[in-house]
Amino acid sequence: MKDMNRLKSNIRLKLFPRLFLLAAVLLLNGVWLSVSAQSYEEARSLALSGERAKARQLCRAILAQGYNSDVALLLGRTYAWDGMYDSTRIVLNLVLAQNADNMEALDAFADVEYWSENYEKAIEYCDMALKKDSTNEDFLFKKARILHSSEKYEEAVLTLEKIIRINSSNPEAIKKLKEFRLDVMKNRIRLNYTIDQFDKSFNRDPWQVVALSYGRKTKLGTVIARVNVAKRFGNTGLQYEMDAYPKISENNYGYLNYGFSQSSVFPENRIGAEWYHNFPKAFEGSVGIRTLFFSSSDVTIYTATLGKYISNYWISLRSFVTPGSDGTSVSGFLQMRRYFSDPENYIGLRLGYGVSPDENQNLVNPDASSRLKLKTRSVRLEFNHLINHVWIINPYVAWGGEELQPGNYSGYYTFDISITRLF
Repeated sequence: MKDMNRLKSNIRLKLFPRLFLLAAVLLLNGVWLSVSAQSYEEARSLALSGERAKARQLCRAILAQGYNSDVALLLGRTYAWDGMYDSTRIVLNLVLAQNADNMEALDAFADVEYWSENYEKAIEYCDMALKKDSTNEDFLFKKARILHSSEKYEEAVLTLEKIIRINSSNPEAIKKLKEFRLDVMKNRIRLNYTIDQFDKSFNRDPWQVVALSYGRKTKLGTVIARVNVAKRFGNTGLQYEMDAYPKISENNYGYLNYGFSQSSVFPENRIGAEWYHNFPKAFEGSVGIRTLFFSSSDVTIYTATLGKYISNYWISLRSFVTPGSDGTSVSGFLQMRRYFSDPENYIGLRLGYGVSPDENQNLVNPDASSRLKLKTRSVRLEFNHLINHVWIINPYVAWGGEELQPGNYSGYYTFDISITRLF
């Protein structure tokens, strides 16, 4: 009996330290998990509030105690948000090495390659995720956006259509599908009518212009052919024009124009060229030239623009500088547009001082070269609307005043409407 009691006592003595050690380990592990979770939330809060350097320090401290996929992903995201894409790739590769099926890592990788403009690589990561979940709407939508950015418009539309087949009420997919379908339509025919009505002091009948154009998108850029018919000063004339918008590089494109006419209503020839560049932070600028050849004189105009997208608004300033023997004329136009569901739905306001050579009603021979130097003030309101995804209507009204005599402005009114068919 004594031996039995002694045995039980020995077992208790040996077992107690082990149980104590196990309890301590479990307790410390629980405390560490709690501290780790709190630290992760703190790091996440720092990252979202813009203190990403501090967030990274905390993430690295947590990871030094042991691997945590959520913390590693947060670390990788903070690198990406600060444009340190190589560091992001190192972290995300480590996450995928631990778990090749980590969808959040694939999502982050797709974003990094998209932001780096490595579109093919970004699509590969989307496809890796879609192999695991072919109906994942988030990855399908991300893939559609990347395809569109890489100018694979038809594939982007097909991907959005797949989302809508999965979920017919997905609002983002429905909205983007309307926008992307416009890029698939490579052809457009446009009919335009303009009438200018003048005050009695002008002693001038209304000017009228009808223009019919056909445009097509190509791999090299958009090309437009146009015929203008004008009635002015009791004469009717024809002008033939070609416009081209060649793609130069990712952030550069051009504008080329040539027009000719055998009528006294238009310049005999006109040429134009302009270079556009997309700058960081949604700025766009351009510099260009226009030359107009009349029967008795030639006019050269230099032009430049600076514009910026601010949320759904586009604000731009364009200037025209016309040197001449009697001095240099300067015109300026401030334009503002508010876009709605897509680029073909907007309202706009333009304020102008001087005359724009890009508007045909201002190019009337024989007084066009002098008209370009008139002191003119103008206000224009415009509206552009896409109907049933294939029709565009674009009316505008304008009021202007010309200084026929020093300090004496006479008014004119313009109504313009165009209808475009996309196909």
